[in-house]
Amino acid sequence: MSNQRKRRNILKSLYLWHRYVGLFATLFIIFITLSGIALNHTDDLALKKQYISSQFLLDSYNIRAPTQLLQFKTPSHTVTQADDFIFINASDAITADAQIIGVVHLDEFLVISLTNALLLIDSNNQVVETLSGLDGIPSSISGIGYDKNQHITLLANDQLYQLDSNLNVEPVPWNDNIYWSSKNVISPTASEAVIQQYKSNIISLETLFLDIHSGRFFGSYGTLFFDLIGVLVLFLALTGIIIWARQRTKPNTHD
Repeated sequence: MSNQRKRRNILKSLYLWHRYVGLFATLFIIFITLSGIALNHTDDLALKKQYISSQFLLDSYNIRAPTQLLQFKTPSHTVTQADDFIFINASDAITADAQIIGVVHLDEFLVISLTNALLLIDSNNQVVETLSGLDGIPSSISGIGYDKNQHITLLANDQLYQLDSNLNVEPVPWNDNIYWSSKNVISPTASEAVIQQYKSNIISLETLFLDIHSGRFFGSYGTLFFDLIGVLVLFLALTGIIIWARQRTKPNTHD
């Protein structure tokens, strides 16, 4: 009788453990399933174009403030560079591999001069063309501005160049009457806003979902956590088989 009672107690314990472990594992499996479905539809959900701004999550990724901030202004645009990101007004970031030298207008376009290229920006603040050395743009640009006739003028290696409406660049004689685009002084408030904008354009939702889905988000503990989940799922399978087997061998009391 005591052995039968012990078996009943063991079976009852298995029921309880199976129930609570199953509840915990189910929550995890639901999350993994939902995140997996989202990752399968990354383009449809635009996960690559959405970025996290939560300070907690940004700190978890050890995202730091940019090392350099530069800002240039025109009557209708504020162009700010934070390391390798360029922000035009409140638009999405543009990636750049060189420092901004200045900003001017060419007809309906905004021209951003980097040290090694010119970026042609449309009315939607999108890059429509990049002019580089292959297009005749001189290297080591150190200035961009207008002459008295509103012609765009570049300074590179102590030589002036003129950019016409067809985007052709030709060297021109030296001219002291050039209005050069110059940096704007960034206020502390504006600086903080740019820093937050910079941080909020680094980690996409796709990256976050991938890192959580794979356990990388939790660092070295993520691997151990996923190992634990694997053990729990194995435990559920084994206890489920035991409970099922016990139920099958249990005498039918209705006979």
